Amino acid sequence: MDRSQDSHARRVISQAMTGGGWVLLQNGHFHTDFLTDVLAQISSADTVHGDFRLWITSESCNRFPVNFLQVVLSTH
Repeated sequence: MDRSQDSHARRVISQAMTGGGWVLLQNGHFHTDFLTDVLAQISSADTVHGDFRLWITSESCNRFPVNFLQVVLSTH
């Protein structure tokens, strides 16, 4: 993902967090640094719409931010 896609993805995630909706990020194993930033974006939000869903596809990867899984599990 290049930087232009980075900013587009952040914008779409932000819109879905406030208005509800689904976001799909593909190939997360290539963008682990970006995923860490996304986690921070979600974690720092004051409120998240109840219909917000974030799907991430990834191959097995040692660098995948495990915090993502911990946050998801702790909210359900």
